[in-house]
Amino acid sequence: KVIISYPIVPERHQGGSLAFDAHGNLFISTGENTKPTDINGHAPIDERVGHEINDSQRSAGNTNDLRGKILRIHPNPDGTYSIPKDNLFTSANTSTKQEIYIMGCRNPFRICVDQLTSTLYWGDVGPDAGEDTEKGPRGYDEINRTQQAGNFGWPYFIANNKAYAKVDYATNQVLEKFNPTHPSNISPNNTGFKNLPPAQ
Repeated sequence: KVIISYPIVPERHQGGSLAFDAHGNLFISTGENTKPTDINGHAPIDERVGHEINDSQRSAGNTNDLRGKILRIHPNPDGTYSIPKDNLFTSANTSTKQEIYIMGCRNPFRICVDQLTSTLYWGDVGPDAGEDTEKGPRGYDEINRTQQAGNFGWPYFIANNKAYAKVDYATNQVLEKFNPTHPSNISPNNTGFKNLPPAQ
C-alpha cells in the first residue's frame, strides 16, 4: 500500500532517505525540489511569475508543503499512519502539514536515527557559491543533529544561521537580510504561514 505521497517536478534535490526509530516512527527526507541555476550558488528565492521552480520558499520554506523537510509519521498495520506527538506543527489546519518534523532543508539525502536516544542525524548538501557576497554566504554543507522538531533555515539561512538577503530578481537589487530569530515567508508561491519558527 502507498502510505504517503507528495507531488514533485522533474528537477533536482529529491532527498530520499528513510529511517525508523525504536518506537516505530518513520523518518522520511525530502529535497526542496528547486532548480538551483541562475542564482550564482546562493539561495533560490526568485519570486517572479514563471520562475516558481527557482523559488525554494514554495517548498523548503513553506509550512504547508512536504518538500525540503524531514517528515516523521507512525505507519499503522492497515497502511494508514498517525502523527507522533511533538512534530513541528501539532494542530490540524490549512496552513501546515502535521507530518513535518524538520523544515528548512535543501537536500537532506542521508538520515540516521540513534535507536537508544531517538536522536536524528542528517547530512544536507549546500549550494555552490565559492565566496561570500552581498546576496549571502558561500556554500556550506551541513551535518545536523536534533532531538526535537525545528526549522533549520533553508532557503533563508545556512550553516550557523548565516543569512541570505532578499533579492528582487527583476532588477537584481539586493535588499535586506533575513532575520533568523523572526524569519518570514512572504513569497507569492507560499501556501503556508508567513511567520516561521526561529531558525536553528
